[in-house]
Amino acid sequence: MSWAARLQKPMRVAINRNMTSVAAHKIVGDRIRKERDDLIQSGAASAQYVRRVDGKLGLPEEAAKFNGGSVTYLFNTLGEATVWALEELRKRSPVHSGAFRKSWAILVNGKGWTDAPGKVPMGSEVRIVNTMPYARKIEVGGQRISVPPGIVEGVRRPLMRRFKGIRAQRLFKPVDKGRDARGDPVPYILKQAGIASGISWDKKEKQWTQKHAAYVSRRADRQGGEQMLYPMLVLTER
Repeated sequence: MSWAARLQKPMRVAINRNMTSVAAHKIVGDRIRKERDDLIQSGAASAQYVRRVDGKLGLPEEAAKFNGGSVTYLFNTLGEATVWALEELRKRSPVHSGAFRKSWAILVNGKGWTDAPGKVPMGSEVRIVNTMPYARKIEVGGQRISVPPGIVEGVRRPLMRRFKGIRAQRLFKPVDKGRDARGDPVPYILKQAGIASGISWDKKEKQWTQKHAAYVSRRADRQGGEQMLYPMLVLTER
């Protein structure tokens, strides 16, 4: 398992020479915990973390050695990245009916995740996917919408700049089962061969253009009777 974020901060604490060892260690432990909690409350660190004391798991902060000891918190950046990505994907979504924006779903290690996004366990594979049947068209620019296409790709790039310990990929994969925001079953089965629309988004002019005439796709995964491949943002720790 790789850890998403690491905090190691030198600390100076004044200790009364008349204190017992237990009391002195408690003061140090309390100070370290306060520093940790301040970071969490400020939003700079996740509330989920793993603690190592002098390199060992499971020990309390008080167990750190006075000379050369260390307390290291490994924060759950994967959970933070999932929260941020989900918010950004929703912000960038078209909102004609609201169904598309509501249909973003989280899969953790291949299973639907219904808990808070920030509680995604460290070391997991996270997939964020939109389950609407036209999600692929929106991602690749196959139909005109009120926002630029490439929503998943548009979030992937800034996410990797923001969260250095996270690997983000845009993949097109099948989704096993579920329901979209309208209650329709997932996966969506293509009723006929897909159409290459020829529509393209001009980034410079910020408008839709027609690059070529529409034609029936010959791709094997775009034929009638096949499951739609859904665009998804896949997050893992480096």
